[in-house]
Amino acid sequence: MKWFLGWALGLGLVLSGLLVISPISLAAEGNWSKKTDMPFPRLFFSVNAAGELVYVIGGMLAEPIARVDVYNPTTDTWAQKADMPAARAGIVTAVVNEKIYALGGWNNQAPALSTVEEYDPATNVWTQKADMPTARVFFATAVVNGKIYAIGGIATNFGPVLPVVEVYDPATDKWDQKVDMPNPRSGMSAATVNGKIYLFGGTSNVQGPVLATVEEYDPTAEAWTPKTDMPSKRSALATGVVGKQIYAVGGAAVVQGPGLSTVERYDPASDTWSQETDMPTARVFLGAGIVGNKIYAAGGVAEGLGPAILPAMEEFDTGTLHVEGKEKLPALWGQIKRRD
Repeated sequence: MKWFLGWALGLGLVLSGLLVISPISLAAEGNWSKKTDMPFPRLFFSVNAAGELVYVIGGMLAEPIARVDVYNPTTDTWAQKADMPAARAGIVTAVVNEKIYALGGWNNQAPALSTVEEYDPATNVWTQKADMPTARVFFATAVVNGKIYAIGGIATNFGPVLPVVEVYDPATDKWDQKVDMPNPRSGMSAATVNGKIYLFGGTSNVQGPVLATVEEYDPTAEAWTPKTDMPSKRSALATGVVGKQIYAVGGAAVVQGPGLSTVERYDPASDTWSQETDMPTARVFLGAGIVGNKIYAAGGVAEGLGPAILPAMEEFDTGTLHVEGKEKLPALWGQIKRRD
């Protein structure tokens, strides 16, 4: 009996050591819940999370707006923050060191802007930064090693779709050009896992068709690699990363078509897709922010460009537990051997 107990204890220690030695994700079936609606619904805004809060920035109703709203998941409440210096719709945001960068978009004076502004949630202050080299809308951003990659998009209402990839370093306030996308797109979404950028869906032409395409960009090698298509083609979707899994949420399968409620999860390690629980509210042109293991899907429209602008804020608990490594296995293995 002693040998069995010793073996069982040793096995348990090995397993516990394995659980903390490597970053892993334990996934369970997720579920959705409705939260307090957005106080000021609009179109063509951007959503991102900084700290433990979700920010909804810019957008338009009859014309572009500068408004900023922040959602607190802990209290399920909204608050208004300092407006952007200039009203913009169709902006894209990225977060570096808990500061939010609002890029591009359009206003009443220009169909595409190169504007970049930095918002500091700690001080509630906006600061002008170096413009993007290429003015554009409906592009995607992703962050790798503290740098913001601005990818694709369009420069006018009717295209053409741009292949441009530019990288911004907030530390130096400078932009650099990178290798073009092999397949130009707009209306797509991007996410980063393990230092690589994954690009999902969108269109290769402003009139369609909508794509299911997935490509991986390695900034170090400046190389693009095709990956397994999404199960559902979609544009104007939202994506978010939880536990090194990428969730594709909502969007539309046809340009100006009805919104989707579909949620699909992509595992970059295995290049495979899994179906997740549908959103309660089908929508396109939504935004999403990630806090912990939860995705907050904000706003959007039910179909095309309206007419009904949705105020919905819905929370998706992914059920994913992410465990970071502690390098304990060698010590634990030594303890087990001493019990022999």
